[in-house]
Amino acid sequence: MSVRHLIYVAMMWLCTPAMAIIDGTEADTEAFRSYVSIRAISPFPSQNGKEINACGGTLIAPNWVLTANHCRPAYEAVLNGGEPVFVGVNLGVDGLFEKKLRVVDYILAPAKLGHERVDAALLELEADATLYGAQIAHIFDGDLAVGTATTTVGLGQGHEGDPLLFYSSKVTETSLCNSPRVDYDDLHDFCVGIPGSTQRAGYGDSGGPLFVLGGVDGDDYLIAGIVKGGVKANATGIEETENIRYTDVNKLRDWISATTGCDLKSGDETAQIDGTLVCEGMMPDMPLVNTYWKITSIFGKDVVVVNNRREPHIIFRSGEGNGLVATVGCNKISAGFAQDGDTLKIEAVASTKMACVEPLANAEQDLLKLLDRVVKFEIDHEKLVLVDADGVILANLEAVHFQ
Repeated sequence: MSVRHLIYVAMMWLCTPAMAIIDGTEADTEAFRSYVSIRAISPFPSQNGKEINACGGTLIAPNWVLTANHCRPAYEAVLNGGEPVFVGVNLGVDGLFEKKLRVVDYILAPAKLGHERVDAALLELEADATLYGAQIAHIFDGDLAVGTATTTVGLGQGHEGDPLLFYSSKVTETSLCNSPRVDYDDLHDFCVGIPGSTQRAGYGDSGGPLFVLGGVDGDDYLIAGIVKGGVKANATGIEETENIRYTDVNKLRDWISATTGCDLKSGDETAQIDGTLVCEGMMPDMPLVNTYWKITSIFGKDVVVVNNRREPHIIFRSGEGNGLVATVGCNKISAGFAQDGDTLKIEAVASTKMACVEPLANAEQDLLKLLDRVVKFEIDHEKLVLVDADGVILANLEAVHFQ
């Protein structure tokens, strides 16, 4: 464990008024299988090397955890060569995790110039956490108006075997969190609390989830925020109010999608196939044959639709006597082809004889040269490249789906 990590854990321990969510109630773990825990070893001799929860998090994609930027001392060793960092997934009723997965990378959320930091980070796991019973949290896509009912869950700095706790609260006025003693930006943050209540998140709950009930039947816990921190009540920073700052997860949707490669669509929560979140690494490759391949470039030159002509494309048709049809928007080109694994041989090329105007004439000549030179193809999900004998990419194509 690094010196900075030791200091971080020690500061959390000394400042923490409770070992878990303050005045919380034991949670039904079945309802919160998206909750994860960033694990650390206590630096104190009295703890005898016990493992604690350094920060909370939420499974937001099969192998990605959403947590707080300010929890970085708990996971930065991933990139600086320190001790491995693990997160516990699928917490059971006995307080034990089904699996502890190693963190292999992390990405910090970008902030807009002139605004406070976006207190969010994504941790990449070594494996798909859903294989161990964890569940992916859907993102709340609604209005976080003052009075919206919320649920916070967490372990505080709990040891293994400590139960997951929760408490109910509500979205409250921005003014209660927008203190000069803390960073708060209503561009991407919101405030939660219960005036006069003693229930609140503990320090070890940083990065953990705030849920709002929703979904088709209105009984699914949808993630709305991640714990940014309390609001300091005085200049020393020791005492804090009952109000907690949260990062708005819905404002992170595009960044999460781009980073994880998973399609998080607003409105229907996620794009799914048979109930599974669609992510790039899980999407099957389109077949070469019987797919409409739109030509996007040949010999490094962009190929586009000209004067409302037909879209440049190639279709490899299977069946008796494999054949292809292609065009750049002028003549119809046909040919035979033979496929063996990833090798491709084009033969008996024929074309109609209509005169083509520029730039179609040059594009069509490039297409004919391409068909003569291609010997191999590569498909990555919905992208197709055609390659020559030297491994040079001749053309780029994209699969098009028709309704």
